[in-house]
Amino acid sequence: YAGPLFIYLLFYFRVPFIYGHKYDFTSSRHTVVHLACICHSFHYVKRLLETLFVHRFSHGTMPLRNIFKNCTYYWGFAAWMAYYINHPLYTPPTYGAQQVKLALAIFVICQLGNFSIHMALRDLRPAGSKTRKIPYPTKNPFTWLFLLVSCPNYTYEVGSWIGFAIMTQCLPVALFSLVGFTQMTIWAKGKHRSYLKEFRDYPPLRMPIIPFVL
Repeated sequence: YAGPLFIYLLFYFRVPFIYGHKYDFTSSRHTVVHLACICHSFHYVKRLLETLFVHRFSHGTMPLRNIFKNCTYYWGFAAWMAYYINHPLYTPPTYGAQQVKLALAIFVICQLGNFSIHMALRDLRPAGSKTRKIPYPTKNPFTWLFLLVSCPNYTYEVGSWIGFAIMTQCLPVALFSLVGFTQMTIWAKGKHRSYLKEFRDYPPLRMPIIPFVL
């Protein structure tokens, strides 16, 4: 997760040899470009902090091949998105400030929702244990999505990137969101099946990732 953070910033600050000497260390004149950098950086700083201080993993390690797969996905897309969003010829969204504000609101709400779900899942598993329980909504309104889906953290994650795609109106971001949604749907379906198999009293109305649909 540190890779996408630093890679994106290289393009944002327009370090030499990316866009040509004429644009070395120059700044975009478009406000949306700066907002996009803030949002992208916030997302990955949040991920790093959650990995260190929030998540309680059921497995201590992961297959070595996953490192290469994950880095290719996150780092490659970060560079592709950043190249176009921070390009000197980048044009702002079609509907201007209204589109940016709406998308920013979607992004912020989904980021708060994602963090809330991670905290709720953390509280289900005591430190040092591998206990599994059915997650239920808490007093936090962002967790109420548990009423309808098994993996609302993925729902919020996809929502964040949809908001980011609308904000930047950038095709690479939309493709990143689509690939991420596909992978998270696979994970959500697997977790949903696991819940159904393990807990006989699992809420029957829940879907894996999208309420009433998927």
